[in-house]
Amino acid sequence: MNITQIEEIVKKLATDINASEVNKDEFIYKLMAAYGHRKTTIGRIKSGERNLANIEGEVRAKRHIYFKQSQSHCVLSDIDSMKKEPSVTRDKIRFVIATDFNQFVALDTRTHDTLDIEFTELGKHFDFFLPWAGMEKAVYQGENPADVKAAEKMAKLFDLIKADNFNEENKDDTTALHNLNVFLTRLLFCFFAEDTGIFTRNQFSENLESKTKADGSDVDSYLNRLFEVLNTSKENRGELPDYLAQYEYVNGGLFANTIASPRFSTKSRKMLIECGSELDWSDINPDIFGSMIQAVVHPDQRGGMGMHYTSVTNIMKVIEPLFLDELYAEFENIEDNIDAKLKPSRLRKLHDRIAGIKIFDPACGSGNFLIIAFKELRKLEMEIIKRLQELDENENQDDLFGDVGLDSSFSRIKLSQFYGIELDDFAHEVAILSLWLAEHQMNVEFKAEFGECEPTLPLQQSGNILCGNAAEIDWQDICPRTDSVFLIGNPPYIGFQNQTDAQKSEIKTVFKEVKNFKRIDYIGVWFYKAASFIVGYNSSFAFVSTNSICQGEQVRIIWPYIFSKELEIAFAYQPFNWSNNAKNKAKVTCIIVGVKAKNQIKNKIIYTNLMKKSVSNISPYLIEGSPIAIEPSSISLSNLPKMSIGNVPLDGNNFILNEEEKNELLASDPLAKNFVKNYMGASDFIKGNKRYCIWVTDETKDQALKLPFINERIERCKVFRKNGGIVARQHEKVSHRFRTQPHRETNSIIFPKTSSSRRKYIPVGFLDKNTVISEKALAAYDSEPYLFGILSSRIHVLWLSITSSRMRNDFQYSVQFSYNTFPVPKLSEEVKQKITQASIEVIETRELFPDKNLAALYDPLKMPNELLVAHENLDRIVDSIYSQESFKSDEDRLKKLFDLYSKMTGGQNA
Repeated sequence: MNITQIEEIVKKLATDINASEVNKDEFIYKLMAAYGHRKTTIGRIKSGERNLANIEGEVRAKRHIYFKQSQSHCVLSDIDSMKKEPSVTRDKIRFVIATDFNQFVALDTRTHDTLDIEFTELGKHFDFFLPWAGMEKAVYQGENPADVKAAEKMAKLFDLIKADNFNEENKDDTTALHNLNVFLTRLLFCFFAEDTGIFTRNQFSENLESKTKADGSDVDSYLNRLFEVLNTSKENRGELPDYLAQYEYVNGGLFANTIASPRFSTKSRKMLIECGSELDWSDINPDIFGSMIQAVVHPDQRGGMGMHYTSVTNIMKVIEPLFLDELYAEFENIEDNIDAKLKPSRLRKLHDRIAGIKIFDPACGSGNFLIIAFKELRKLEMEIIKRLQELDENENQDDLFGDVGLDSSFSRIKLSQFYGIELDDFAHEVAILSLWLAEHQMNVEFKAEFGECEPTLPLQQSGNILCGNAAEIDWQDICPRTDSVFLIGNPPYIGFQNQTDAQKSEIKTVFKEVKNFKRIDYIGVWFYKAASFIVGYNSSFAFVSTNSICQGEQVRIIWPYIFSKELEIAFAYQPFNWSNNAKNKAKVTCIIVGVKAKNQIKNKIIYTNLMKKSVSNISPYLIEGSPIAIEPSSISLSNLPKMSIGNVPLDGNNFILNEEEKNELLASDPLAKNFVKNYMGASDFIKGNKRYCIWVTDETKDQALKLPFINERIERCKVFRKNGGIVARQHEKVSHRFRTQPHRETNSIIFPKTSSSRRKYIPVGFLDKNTVISEKALAAYDSEPYLFGILSSRIHVLWLSITSSRMRNDFQYSVQFSYNTFPVPKLSEEVKQKITQASIEVIETRELFPDKNLAALYDPLKMPNELLVAHENLDRIVDSIYSQESFKSDEDRLKKLFDLYSKMTGGQNA
């Protein structure tokens, strides 16, 4: 359920209640359903199994809600009484709500936010209850969350420790920096432990303050001894002072190695104590905290603490369709369709299944994907155990778990089921720590629900998190291949042009069996290795990626290999803005792709904006369709006129003139006009800018050199090329002309090489023979006018939107991938004439707005209706050459294009 869907449902619910179309007794259940509460949970609350309230008109469910239907004018007094109820705290109720269906009042017990509105305005305030849907309110002004406060405090402490211990000579000492990273994670654990019941309250901070000197000179020795104690079982400690003997045995690897603590000064000791005493570490969220603390050791990231943190909502987009939805569907199927006597057995089998799952993030960062997956599996496990408990109670059995073979004290979801690889040393350490913290928090929830839980101490293995380069490591060495391994994460993107030599070398090693791999994005390594990892097993993977991996030339590099392994795309999120929950949000256009073995896919789903669509097949371009990868072509498959990149000057800007320079040249000699042409790139064309160029050919060279102005520019170009790179030096002897000169003395069509993806149509133009098209645009010379209409059509924009690459969110048009591959049926002269006439109408409509450039005319928010109508008329004609019936959607247009492409290429790329 996304935000827009929730908003619409809540608005409709408020309207329907007001119109008496929905029974008021059903309101609270429908409200919970709107935010994604599972129907089995709502069903048990509604039936009374999970409703702790025993008064008619009230609903009280642990961790969720305390609701009351109030009498008229009693709403405020009711809410005052309700929030004082001990059960609100005891049962960890999140929302307290009272309403008489005229007035609506609510309290968020976690944030202490309140809502007091007219009932009819509920839809406007739907966001108040978004935490039910996993979307916590971000409050970063005023009272910041503990996560941000802790990160900022720790950043200051880190800087002070570095100043006390590092100088120019040892600032790059990797061993010392690693030791500091481990030391910081130990501190974080101690701060967390004393605020969450692992240690006694303030035990660590108060001992630190009272047992060390104010100048900090003995803090390191004190901590060294304390960490040694924490790594020693009580029976092996010998005689210790009471303040040390009182500490519990921690172990778990966190304190296993002897690492000398750094030196402290007066300032750093003071900050160390403040980090413990002035913060409540029980409020931290391990899923975001890890990334925020990671910023501590990377000062360049501190401007937006947690800038790489991925929101819970976005992580759920990965894990829900990959495995969680299926597990809950099985759980709900047991509840709804299985005979009561068989339910315990089926629930035990489901419990066995989730206890055998492995979650593997081969680019885990500080562990947030693993943490959310861990929490969600623990939550499902608790639902299973609660249901087994209820079934057991219904059978009046004395031993709560005797029949089902479970011990309520223990969870079967272990951190040892979670695997990760992370290149950054500190992120790796924080991932280990954050998993421990998440486990403790879930143990606390488990104990609140069932009365007891597995003890937190001594710590057990915290996942299998390796510090290393996932591009080089054999993943099977980290996570043995078995059934039910789910690979998840948000691997590094890094396009071809930004890759280091080391990364290019890693790609070469991984893709040694793949042709034409050199321009693959770095993230392609993760897709390749994940596909190889799951082959032959009932396993699957889902990664967040930039949309480039499913566009342009990337598709034919990686996806044919994946499909050759009998794997298919099981689900996909089409491009969307991927943001995080940090103070300064980072946004990037991303996709999510989930891949499974063909025989394991039950239902293929494409998510786009507000839609969830079941399809028969998902193409590598993330649209409905067969697994065809577009191959580049040097000629047009549809026999369209040749298109080429414009003219490349390579001149040090000596041949390019502005208005003033052009006038100076023309004034210097009447013959100069023979060597001046208009000069236009994509930006000039779209924005209406005017530029000019000196145009000299081999045939006109001698005459041009006689003109002082031009001769000087040629000499300057010669110097530029002589001192330039290899390509420039190769063209030094022809410094009188552009490096490439595809220009022809005919009329031409200009097509932007780069264009905003916001536009519904790409601006195309006719130019005369006196205009030289630059390398920033594409040119079709001496072509028939109908080509303008083909290139201007909506169906062509759709084709280029998936076959071209992108720079940020702009189309980067490719002649080989988008133009030469564009499938066009054979056109009769009559059809060409119709397209030409509609194209002329587009041009004439543009001319009705002489005060606007093409950027304004084609702005989707400002496009004149007259121009839109002209384009839609052109679209109808172009569409008709593909289908006799009108297309219902852009998806239908793309499907027709791919079918035609497959037919024209003989299906060779399927």
